[in-house]
Amino acid sequence: MSDTIAQIDEIVARLRDAYPNATYELNWTTPEEMLVATFLAAQTTDKKVNEVTASLFKKYPNPQAFADADVKELEQDLVGVSFHRKKSKALKKLNQDLVNRFGGKVPRDINQMIKLKGVARKSANVVLNCCFDIPSGVIVDTHVKRNSPRMGLSTQTTPEKIERDLMKIVPKEHWTHFGPAMIIHGRYTCTARNPNCAECIFLDLCPRNDVSGRRPALPADFKYKDGWRSSAAPAAKTGDAGVIDGWVEHLAEEMDKPYFQRLVEFVDDERGNHQVFPPEDEVFAAFSMTPLEEVKVVLLGQDPYHDDDQAHGLCFSVRPNIKIPPSLRNMYKELKTDVGVSPPKHGYLAGWARQGVLMLNTVLTVRAHEANSHQKKGWETFTDEVIKLVSRECDHVVFILWGTSAKKKAKLINKRKHTILKGTHPSPLSASRGFFGSKPYSEVNAALRKAGQAEIDWGQLPTH
Repeated sequence: MSDTIAQIDEIVARLRDAYPNATYELNWTTPEEMLVATFLAAQTTDKKVNEVTASLFKKYPNPQAFADADVKELEQDLVGVSFHRKKSKALKKLNQDLVNRFGGKVPRDINQMIKLKGVARKSANVVLNCCFDIPSGVIVDTHVKRNSPRMGLSTQTTPEKIERDLMKIVPKEHWTHFGPAMIIHGRYTCTARNPNCAECIFLDLCPRNDVSGRRPALPADFKYKDGWRSSAAPAAKTGDAGVIDGWVEHLAEEMDKPYFQRLVEFVDDERGNHQVFPPEDEVFAAFSMTPLEEVKVVLLGQDPYHDDDQAHGLCFSVRPNIKIPPSLRNMYKELKTDVGVSPPKHGYLAGWARQGVLMLNTVLTVRAHEANSHQKKGWETFTDEVIKLVSRECDHVVFILWGTSAKKKAKLINKRKHTILKGTHPSPLSASRGFFGSKPYSEVNAALRKAGQAEIDWGQLPTH
C-alpha cells in the first residue's frame, strides 16, 4: 500500500485531469434538494431517483412542503424508488427536523448535519462537498469503498475506516473533487466485475488488488503526461450502472409489499434497542458483490453469524482477522480434499462472490448473540423471491443446497434449466455424516463446464 500512497499526488492529478467537472450524479438546484435526492438514493439507482425528483421537487419546492406533506400522498409520489413506503415517512421526518432545527436550510457543518434524522456521514459529505465545496470529509460510496482497497489506498473494509484512511493521505484541498471523481471512475471504468484495466488512467500505478487476470501491457515509452487518456472515462454521465441495480430493478416491487415494510420497521426497531448483525450497510452485501446477470452459483446459508464482528452479508464468510467458524473450517477441509486448494488463514469469501457465487443467507439479519432471532419475520419470503428470480432470469446456475432447510428450496428452482446439488451441511454436527467426501467444489465446476461456463477458482480468496 505504501507505494500507492507515495504516489497520491499523481493519483489526485490524474483524477482532476480525467474528470475535471466531477460531481455526484443526482439532479438538484438547492442544497435541500440534494439532501432529499441523496436520501432517496439508498438502494436505488441515480437514474431512477432523478426520474422521480423531476416531478417531486415541483410539487414539494422546499423542506416546509415536505414537512407538511401527507405521508400517504408522498408515498405515491415516491413510487419507483425502492422502500418508498418507509422512505416517505422518514423523508417527512427528516424535513420536519430540518425546519425545526435549522429553519429549513441545510447547515454547513457536518457535525450538525449528522444529527438530522436519517442523515449519515456519507450523505452529509455529498451535500457539503458538492453543494458548498466544503471539505467536510471524503465521500465513500459503494464504488469508493470497493476501489480504495483495490488501488492500495486503504486496507480497511468499512466506509468510516476507509474515509479516515483517505483523509490522512489525500490533501484536504482535493477532498471535494476526489470523492465524486473516484465514484465516476469506479462506475464506468474500475467496475466491480471485469474492470477495464486496459483503459484505466491508473494502470501503471494500481496494484490491482483482488483483480484476476494478467495486467494489460503498457507501451514501452508510456508516460501519462504525454497525453495518454482513458477512452472509457466520461467527462459527465447520468445514470448509475452500479452492481446492485439489476437486483433493485427486479426486486423493487417485492420490497414495496406490506410484509417487507413491516420487516424493515422490525429491523429498525431491533437496531434501536439491540445490537444487530451484520451492520446496516452490509445487509445486502451479497447482492452488491455479485450482479444478477453474473450469477453462476448460489450458495445458500441460513442465519447470519451472531457473534461480534463475524457477519458481513455473505453466508459462511467472516472478515479477515476474525476466527474462522467451525462450519467454514469444515468447508476448507473438503476444499483441500476435493480440489487440492490449501485453506487460507482467513475466512473472507468475497473472492468467490466476485466470481459469480451468490452467497445468500435465507435470513439477512440477526440480533447479537441470539441465533435465529430474526427468523419468521419476513426475510424468508424475500429470499425465496430472490431464488425464484435467479431461477427465472439466469440461463444456468448451480444451486448448492446443504442441510434440510436449504434442500426445501429446491421446489423454487427450475430443474430443467439449472443444476441442483443437495448435500449434508458442513456444521460439526453433521459434516461427518456426508459432507466430507461429497466433492461439492469439483461438482460445481463440472456442471459449469458442461454448460459452457467458466469455472470458479476456489483458491482465489484474497483478504481484500
